[in-house]
Amino acid sequence: MTLQFDPAKIRSYFYVPAGDENLVAAAFDNEADAVVFDLEDLTPPDRKDIGRKLVSEVITGAPPKPVLVRVNAVGTGYLDADLDAIVGPGLSAIRVAKSVRADEVRLVAKELDRRRATAGITRVIGLQVMVETAAGVLAVPELAAADHLVESIGLGEGDLKKDLGTTTDEGLFASRAQVVLAARAAGLPGPVQVTFPPGGDADALRASTELGRRLGYTSRTLLNPAHIPVVNEIYG
Repeated sequence: MTLQFDPAKIRSYFYVPAGDENLVAAAFDNEADAVVFDLEDLTPPDRKDIGRKLVSEVITGAPPKPVLVRVNAVGTGYLDADLDAIVGPGLSAIRVAKSVRADEVRLVAKELDRRRATAGITRVIGLQVMVETAAGVLAVPELAAADHLVESIGLGEGDLKKDLGTTTDEGLFASRAQVVLAARAAGLPGPVQVTFPPGGDADALRASTELGRRLGYTSRTLLNPAHIPVVNEIYG
């Protein structure tokens, strides 16, 4: 049975490329509250089958922390294979990448729940909806309330910056605020803050995370394990 997972109590998530055997083996050797195995952008197409196999092995065991998996978006041709591989006793939740439409979120929820029931898992496996485009930001109230399985939302700013043509905090303020408002209006915990660059320095990490907390975010995803203690402190 998986560990009890409550996104409202998570301060830090650690992203792990699902297709890298060495990184998967060391995924829990850090201070993050939860681990997210990424089958999407961090796993290239020629490694996705390997990534699914590695993640499947983790979730059929007894992982020491909550385990999430970022799956590929609807329409990529990868989603069904992702869900077939990862729905198991050690899975806490899945992240839905590049969310734009509520009906796509409902489709993922339906397919996830069907596999959960087939696997004989009686507890809920929820969704974390990730918004990464201007269209997604405008739709975030509908996305946050799309299905009862949606348990939190988050903002991915890498693609969003390109879409908006901005790189500044000022240019992202409206989008960040919209995601916080939608989360709270839907009765969800504060959203997950954007991933911090793995090579960023400690001062920039602290300033960025403190800004996120002031805006209403309650957790952050990271790629560098050395950054985790700072985020845990700020979101503690």
